[in-house]
Amino acid sequence: MRDRTMANIRDIAKAAGVSVSTVSKALNGYSDVKKKTRELVLNVAKELDYLPNVMARGLITKKSNTIGIFFGDQQNSGFDYPFFSDLIRSIKDTAGAAGYDILIFANQKRSTSSYKTICYEKGVDGVILILTGDQRADENIRELHESLPTVYIDSVSHKFNNVNFVESDNLTAAAEAVEHLIQLGHTKILKLAGDDVAKASYDRVEGYKKALQKHGLEVNNDLIVYGEFSKEKAYQLTKRAFSKHNGITAVFSSSDMMAFGAIEALRDLGLRVPEDIAVVGFDDLDQSRLFDPPLTTVHQQRYKMGETAAKILLQLIDNENGITQNARIPASLIIRESCGMKRRN
Repeated sequence: MRDRTMANIRDIAKAAGVSVSTVSKALNGYSDVKKKTRELVLNVAKELDYLPNVMARGLITKKSNTIGIFFGDQQNSGFDYPFFSDLIRSIKDTAGAAGYDILIFANQKRSTSSYKTICYEKGVDGVILILTGDQRADENIRELHESLPTVYIDSVSHKFNNVNFVESDNLTAAAEAVEHLIQLGHTKILKLAGDDVAKASYDRVEGYKKALQKHGLEVNNDLIVYGEFSKEKAYQLTKRAFSKHNGITAVFSSSDMMAFGAIEALRDLGLRVPEDIAVVGFDDLDQSRLFDPPLTTVHQQRYKMGETAAKILLQLIDNENGITQNARIPASLIIRESCGMKRRN
């Protein structure tokens, strides 16, 4: 599975017509190498796709006992965001117990280095992907998971097949949440979806549709809007939806942050939650139970997701048999006050 055929400094020396020691000095920035020679060595290294990495120092074992985490540090996904911090903590605990270190890659300026190149440069044995937005469908990501053991956590693109991933049972949990709203009497429910790339977004929308169809209710695609899991976008989309559509009595959000944005928008529109509009989120962040009103939401087992992903990755590193592994972790509806309203007449 791993692409270990890489140029070494002897290959560069032969192609450039210089000594191995000169190549080493040029690559490491020694001042006693002439500028013209340095440029020659660097150009040849680039042409040969040379990757100076710590793997080269461990060719006997072919392992560094280090795993990488590509982390999408974008809006609503910083290290202090509870969903991601819990995942990283569980990965660290699980990998550490197995004798592995972790490296977190959060550099967004990746114009000159592919994900694969970065992994070889840092010498990681495998990678866990916690991505956001368009990162999920980046073709460089495809190159990475075709070259190294790789596991996605709740961030795989629905465009990719035969990849290793861990996710919540998003479809079942979303259907349960919408089923609860329907039982309360709601028939016109706004769906604030995440983005149009993530499999999690797709499955949560499918769960929403499944619950409506089960009860013979119309699936109105105009009531399904994509807001990139962003509180700010959810605020804007909620205002827009309520200005365009009459009779909406409930909002189902694909994240708690989106639910918080929706509630702020509803208040600015003069609507009360839950007296006028019911709102349900997805994540069960710590602040959800402290919010006013306490948020009905879907609880994701974040620690278990990270732990499971780390275990799968370690298995893939030890046994590269090419067999795809994935896990779907149960999620459960937590009923609080934000969905307490009855359907308006």
